[in-house]
Amino acid sequence: MIFTFIKKARAYFKRLFAKGYKVEFVDEEPGFVDDKIIYIIGEADFYAIAVMLCPCGCKSQIHLNLLPGNKPTWSITSLDGVPTIKPSVWRKVGCKSHFFVRSGQIVWANG
Repeated sequence: MIFTFIKKARAYFKRLFAKGYKVEFVDEEPGFVDDKIIYIIGEADFYAIAVMLCPCGCKSQIHLNLLPGNKPTWSITSLDGVPTIKPSVWRKVGCKSHFFVRSGQIVWANG
């Protein structure tokens, strides 16, 4: 029983102090983009774009299209403000980073 409590407490504190990404819903693109927030821009039930800073550290803004009829298109799910983005983000210009956002964490693509 004590081991279960310790395991649950450890998981709680790990989530509490995690340094992963969070989601923030906004009406328009912010003037300042925080490096650990993915801004989802639009109005309730109609979100058009997501903005984030490139996680490689180059500080470039990445704009992701969320409109299903236009390509390329990404989808973002958020569980308690912790985002997952599908499919991967692969920058074709600049730093050419290729990564996934899974449960608020950056997972770098191989190669």
